[in-house]
Amino acid sequence: MLFNVRWKMDFFRYNLRYCFFVLLIAMIFFIQPVFADSGYISISYRGSGGYYIGDTITFDGKNTAGNTTVVKITGPGLPPEGVPLYDLNGIPGSGNTVPVTENNSWRFNWFSLNTQGIENLVTARYTITAMDLENPEKNATSSVLLKKPEFYIDAQPGPLHPGDYVQLNGVAEKGVTYVIIDVSDSNGTKQHSFTSPVSGTGFFNHAFHADMPTGNYFVTVSNPAMKKSLKSTLTIVSPEKSTPITVVLANATVTQDSSPAITYPPVVVPSRTQGLPLSPVAAIAGFLISAGIIFAGSRWNR
Repeated sequence: MLFNVRWKMDFFRYNLRYCFFVLLIAMIFFIQPVFADSGYISISYRGSGGYYIGDTITFDGKNTAGNTTVVKITGPGLPPEGVPLYDLNGIPGSGNTVPVTENNSWRFNWFSLNTQGIENLVTARYTITAMDLENPEKNATSSVLLKKPEFYIDAQPGPLHPGDYVQLNGVAEKGVTYVIIDVSDSNGTKQHSFTSPVSGTGFFNHAFHADMPTGNYFVTVSNPAMKKSLKSTLTIVSPEKSTPITVVLANATVTQDSSPAITYPPVVVPSRTQGLPLSPVAAIAGFLISAGIIFAGSRWNR
């Protein structure tokens, strides 16, 4: 009788240890999918990966971790923490915000010529990081090669609507103090002629209202001292051809045309790392498994 009691006690201790072991395995088994399904971010860009500074670059991807994606840039001449693409002199660690659509997609157009601090960019490879605003540990990176052109002219935004405000930006040859900007239609008929000063570093900019009819126009920048004239194009379309889009700017929803450049304000990314809570399903499943084993062991002891 004593032997039988001791045997049952030993068997119960063994069975209890076995139940705890099975419970641990069950919790690990059920917790893993929770971490696996907690969301991810991806990023890609359109084109070959080589762009001139001043080009428009489109980045897009998926974000299943949250509702807002933060995009920032790092590279030569920039803080290692990264800065917003539209403000290279911005707060280190901050970035431009992009809303995530219902299908977990995001899209960001970088009109690099409209960037504050564009003079900080050099011919080099830069890294673009996309992360979730609330879960910065969820992130992805991509790199693009930016080339600094010697001289250029760029017109933004595009395409335009009649009456839109046009911003002409560019770099002229060194030593030139002013440039003449001519706007002509497809037949070569001059529509506008402007004169713009040029800074000591060669930068110039001029803005005007596009009061011309719909169609394609050519912008020519020249100066008697310049070896080559600079050329760009303008396209004016009817307003009904544009597609309205909705973007989130500093917690406010603004609907605007898809044609203008969209500048997102910098948002400081929180440095905290959020942990994932234990799934209630995993805890309940583990409890049921262990309870079933204990019940089976008690029936066996009888």
